Amino acid sequence: MDSKFSYDMNMEILSRTTLKTLDTMRCTNTEFEKLTYESYFLNLYKQRNNIVSGFLVQNLRKGCKYINEFAPSCESHSLDLGFLPPNAKILASSEQGFIVFESPHPRDYKLVSYHVCKPTTKEVLTLPNPKTRYLTKNVAILVVGSKPILHYKIVRLSEPKKPVLRGRDKLYTTYKCEIFDSMTWEWRLLDLVILPFGVFLTNQQAITTRGSIYMPLSNNDVLKFEAYSEKWTTFSLPIQTLEYPFGTTSHLIKFERKLGFAYRTTSHLWELWVLTNDESWERVHVFDTRSEDNGISSLDAIYDSDTRVMREYEAIAFYRFKGGDHIKKVLTSHHPYRIFTFRSDFEPIHLRGHKDVHMRMNSLYNKS
Repeated sequence: MDSKFSYDMNMEILSRTTLKTLDTMRCTNTEFEKLTYESYFLNLYKQRNNIVSGFLVQNLRKGCKYINEFAPSCESHSLDLGFLPPNAKILASSEQGFIVFESPHPRDYKLVSYHVCKPTTKEVLTLPNPKTRYLTKNVAILVVGSKPILHYKIVRLSEPKKPVLRGRDKLYTTYKCEIFDSMTWEWRLLDLVILPFGVFLTNQQAITTRGSIYMPLSNNDVLKFEAYSEKWTTFSLPIQTLEYPFGTTSHLIKFERKLGFAYRTTSHLWELWVLTNDESWERVHVFDTRSEDNGISSLDAIYDSDTRVMREYEAIAFYRFKGGDHIKKVLTSHHPYRIFTFRSDFEPIHLRGHKDVHMRMNSLYNKS
């Protein structure tokens, strides 16, 4: 596609592409990427392509029972999650419309079963279980390839029975890391994730974008996992302060396929920073929410280039960045415990069978 086309022509062409093509265009052209995060484009795209878009809402009621609901964005249809098993706990979601969840084991109440699912088509597959005797700390799913067959990885960090490792003259905090690979259909145990003593994973969910997984740490650093190399690294946030708890005044978010960092200042203004291509931080937005929430609500997600999302009492609310205009409020049955960004079409994806296809392709290649 020629970027020299008019704005309206680009809008017309891009709004009729598949989700896979749209994501490809976002990766290859910065002009198209910027256009496709505009509110008008996303609303038009959902109308023309029957796309479900919004947030999976996980509520926790008395007795630690999980209730899963869907909060649709503007111009999006709703999504029925009633097919999920009772007390299903959503662990992670991907940009391509997949989720990972666990549910009570049907024959042993002490155990759980892991599943991968495409909610729009109700495709659910039970996965081999990881080492569930270790306490799960964070889970993420990331698609690493789609041609010729779908290839995704699920990363699980858990707390070992002895999380403190003693070195020669230092102590370290450790986590077990397991990876499920859809090409082999099994979990692999990687080397321990080793952090400075006293540094822990927070309770925030991981952010996945551009082939990497990001998890916030208690010392205001970020733990990064690169899905292709399967290597861990850490780096600093743009604002280094431990004066306020990380989970209440700042957290990681996603902004237009980039890693974002939302921070509430001492004057109750929200700052939004993004990690640029050269891995430096840039502040892109500053806005005031005191007129909406008396300065106590959290900025939970960014939906598009002009829309922020906040959890409220028994509701998910969409607001404009500029002016704080209220766009939409979706009521929930309970106070939202966690929300997961969700976007999907209704095309079957065949989550299982990729290992068999991969083996058949190798067999044909070896015979030729």
